[in-house]
Amino acid sequence: MPRHISSVLNIQKGAEKWTVLAQVVHKGHSQLTREVPPRRIMRFLLTDAEGTKVSVVTYEQHIKTFSKFLQPYQRYYVSNAIVVPADPTYRVGTYECSWILNYKTLIENYAEPVPPMLPCIFELTNFSDLHKYADSDNLCNIRGFVIHAFPIKQPDPASISRDIIIVNEEKKLMLMTLWNEFEHDEGSKIADMISTAPLIIALRVKVTTFNTLSFTTRYSSGILISPPLPDDLSLRQWFSLNKEEIRNLLDAKTYNDANCLLPPPNEEDIKAISNFQASFPVQKAAWVQGTVKLAYGFSKYWTTACANCHKIVNADIDWIIHCPSCKQQSEVELRARIPIIITDASSSIHCIISGEDAEKLIEFTPLQLKQAQEDGFQIDTELNDVLKKYTVVCFLKSYETPFQGQLQKKNTVIKAYTAAELSDRPIPLELPENTQVSSALGSSSARHTETSSKDQLFTPSTKLLLEEIAGASSYKDSQTSATSGAKRSLEFPEDLPADTDPKQPTKAPEEFAKEPAKPYGPPANIKDSPAKKPKAKED
Repeated sequence: MPRHISSVLNIQKGAEKWTVLAQVVHKGHSQLTREVPPRRIMRFLLTDAEGTKVSVVTYEQHIKTFSKFLQPYQRYYVSNAIVVPADPTYRVGTYECSWILNYKTLIENYAEPVPPMLPCIFELTNFSDLHKYADSDNLCNIRGFVIHAFPIKQPDPASISRDIIIVNEEKKLMLMTLWNEFEHDEGSKIADMISTAPLIIALRVKVTTFNTLSFTTRYSSGILISPPLPDDLSLRQWFSLNKEEIRNLLDAKTYNDANCLLPPPNEEDIKAISNFQASFPVQKAAWVQGTVKLAYGFSKYWTTACANCHKIVNADIDWIIHCPSCKQQSEVELRARIPIIITDASSSIHCIISGEDAEKLIEFTPLQLKQAQEDGFQIDTELNDVLKKYTVVCFLKSYETPFQGQLQKKNTVIKAYTAAELSDRPIPLELPENTQVSSALGSSSARHTETSSKDQLFTPSTKLLLEEIAGASSYKDSQTSATSGAKRSLEFPEDLPADTDPKQPTKAPEEFAKEPAKPYGPPANIKDSPAKKPKAKED
């Protein structure tokens, strides 16, 4: 009497003497569980002909048997596995159970010359929606062509990684980091076939704000390489038709471009500041909007950072370093780093804005900010006068960092747009009642106010201050370039905190970074400026 072949949905907890014809969708790695004591485990993802997916696991001594027998995209008869309620982390689709393979489970090969296309459907996330998942525990599934594989990196003796670049039908390039076993297994295979631009489906990957937005593998992730899909031919045709444009996007390094990774949001994606604050730590990144002013109490508005990943490093700008964050050899650059307060109708939030986003809001370069601090000029009033002219839409990241034995919450601007930049796509603002900027972001009056204010922003004394700083900076640059030698390559200790702002940059060794003398004293013609130097006490 022939066996009855059931569907996955008919196999419920406690079922016995059943058989399902299943196709292997994904074969996982041999890993250790996080329980105490840990057990070795391997996970599979199977599907039946109806497209119902089921998560399957096997443990310890059974891993060797089933890992050799079950191969991706092949079909097998599976009989009498143990049926249990599914772990929510690995539950797929509507099926509420998972299967455990042990010595009682019967696996038989299904003979066929070529396995069929995968009948199951994957719930994929558009790259344009990735900001909704950033730095959260909500993992996503994505699909794309791998168009570049970087060399292997070893961040520490116990870890290896590899970065790859993927592109989807939105023509959006994204960085993905493959860690440890994902690099060893899938990463090496992808690198070997990179000339063919393999199509992959990445399951349960995390979206991070590293590199503005990027993917990273997690313990529960899975990667399908060149899966047999019903729309595989049409996807290949699309890639061939757009290959030249994709190559240009890769050459332009759009996977590093914040404007491409985080374009201006839709109105429905902007959250009230109070809602964003209340959603932590479930949601750690979101778009907010509001007016801007300076957060007083800081004396330093610049920092030194890795030119590659922009993480703060304690180094002089003429050094070449091995960055402790991105693990790359890089130059050190000056970056503006301004504490601001963003306010909407619901609340206010303190945050740090840095780099190009900060520089477009202020009228100082990072070098001028550094020079002003070193020469004792107080520019708080000038900075606030500039900042309060702006209405911004920002993508904020909120995180906690240890401080004096406690966790302190901080906020960082990942990407910012001003009203003028959003003039072609107006977004209504909900601002405090007493604000003077109450019009829509893209209104003509708001654009005119912001544009015309740039010519009338500074008092004559403040303009003199900028001229003095600029002149001094040019002089010191010429002196430094005339006396400095070749750049040195330096190795940073691995335990140097990359995200901590140093109070003062570390001086280079005296033999190759001698500090030039200050070329001028306090300018007498700006003594009445609000940015003047503090007077010395009289005897």
